[in-house]
Amino acid sequence: MSFKWWPVRRTVQFLVLALIASPWAGLAVFRGNLAAGDLFGLSLADPLAFLQATLASRQFVPSFLLSAAIVTAFYFLVGGRTFCGWICPVYLLTELGEKLRARFGGVDRSYSLNGTRWAFAVTLVVSLAAGIPLFEVLSPLGITARAIMFRAWLPLLLPLAILIVELFVARRIWCRSLCPVGGFYSLIARFSPLRVGFETSKCNHCGVCREACPVEEVLAPSLESGARQVVSGHCTRCMRCLDSCRTKAFRVNLTYR
Repeated sequence: MSFKWWPVRRTVQFLVLALIASPWAGLAVFRGNLAAGDLFGLSLADPLAFLQATLASRQFVPSFLLSAAIVTAFYFLVGGRTFCGWICPVYLLTELGEKLRARFGGVDRSYSLNGTRWAFAVTLVVSLAAGIPLFEVLSPLGITARAIMFRAWLPLLLPLAILIVELFVARRIWCRSLCPVGGFYSLIARFSPLRVGFETSKCNHCGVCREACPVEEVLAPSLESGARQVVSGHCTRCMRCLDSCRTKAFRVNLTYR
């Protein structure tokens, strides 16, 4: 039996949810949320949260920078939007939306991937102008994490609303076009050493990988151009292309090729 990535990724996603909910059991393994927290005594911070807080307060906190730098370095190494595909609870929700759409039908409309980068830029400008890290207050990711931590179920109406919009307005609209966190990570992912690569000599052009890829603009251009790796910064390293390929033309590269 060949190795599959999806059980590993799904396990990580549910382990993240378990970490967020760990205070329920009185555990001190993880304290905080995905914006800023403490994991096994190591202080970690979302780089976007750091940038917003720094711009909003016009104050520089070295310890906050270090916490954000650790996270940035990690996601630079493994591929920026790996955060989306492996860690983010909202991304898990969008995957549920895809399964519901496949089963019951729904719109197949989608919007530009560049929207996330515009959202990232707007988030920084608003933080500077308003003097508050506004996205941290309104972020579906933060709201979902806090709702899980504190067992406050009413805020979960927001991710539910996103699910409904993705079913009936545009698919994956939050992750594809609106999330500034994804926009930030897509920028550093362009230069990440861990990449999805492929051997054209093994490809039989069946097209299964394209159908498996949740964002067609990520995989198709690299295949069509003859590139040996996926070059898009929007690749979430979900590894669906690796799992779907019958000829094992895909692999994980740890270097640029």
